[in-house]
Amino acid sequence: MVSFINLGPYSFVRVELLPLTPNGPYRLTVEHPAKTLVEYFETPIAAMSRQAEIERVLTNHGDAVTVTTR
Repeated sequence: MVSFINLGPYSFVRVELLPLTPNGPYRLTVEHPAKTLVEYFETPIAAMSRQAEIERVLTNHGDAVTVTTR
């Protein structure tokens, strides 16, 4: 799953969550203009919780808009 976090009119962060095997582990990649963050999780729920946490930090609030593509 790929999604984008809108940081403003000309800036966004690409977020990708991929299973490394059909039953995990799962790799969460966050591509910010300044740096790329890669983390691994045993469950997709744990990875999605971390994604939400990162999104809150980057946008400074909990009501961020995320566009998801498949």
